[in-house]
Amino acid sequence: MRRIIRKELTKDIEKYLARKQEEVAAADAVESLWKKARKTKSLQAVFNCLIEMSGKRQRCMYCDDSRGTTIEHYWPKSVYGSKCFLWENMLLLCQGCQCHKGNRFDLDSRGQPLLINPVDDDPWDFLFFETTTGIVVARYEPAIGAPNPKGAHTTHSRVLPLNIEAITEGRLRTKRNLQRAIEAYLRELDSGGPPGAARDDLVQAIRENDDYGLSIWFFLRDGKEESPFSLLRMKYPETWGQIERFLCS
Repeated sequence: MRRIIRKELTKDIEKYLARKQEEVAAADAVESLWKKARKTKSLQAVFNCLIEMSGKRQRCMYCDDSRGTTIEHYWPKSVYGSKCFLWENMLLLCQGCQCHKGNRFDLDSRGQPLLINPVDDDPWDFLFFETTTGIVVARYEPAIGAPNPKGAHTTHSRVLPLNIEAITEGRLRTKRNLQRAIEAYLRELDSGGPPGAARDDLVQAIRENDDYGLSIWFFLRDGKEESPFSLLRMKYPETWGQIERFLCS
């Protein structure tokens, strides 16, 4: 799961959503209002903005594997109709994740959502990537002596299909691609090759293998301690710094 940066809508679309939200406040037929609005050019523009946010492969904002095909409400519209037309409540999901998520939306003791929001949250604050299995699990919290509740809820198979075989294999494939790119860079520089061209190839490989948020995991989070990522950081700190700046930009 990747952190998604929410883009701004045009003023016209913002005004349209505000008008529709006023209609929701004056009626009970939230599903009917949404179904009619979904056929409009304004909601298509919203959908297109979500696609742009999701990246060039238009991936689902939860599983990062299947193509995002539908506008999903983080706070389910059937339960929280007052949030139906709020831009901040809209995500791009594939049908598989949408069906799993459904209307279930558990809250903690403070009334806060237990489901990770990939736009508002950094998923890696709550999740841990097992690099040998490709599985994403809840991050262990020493302070409470248990897995992170938000991570545990989000990765539960009844909530989202984040660890099915196709997805775990995709994560492992992405990890191998990143490892190969670093190993190629290290061989090139160790043999006296031109650092500039090799560095450009490495950055390009990282850009092309940013699926599943794993570039962030291996260069900015816990994964940077694993080889060959740790070796790159130790031998070529300048290159490592450039990659960090690229990923943070």
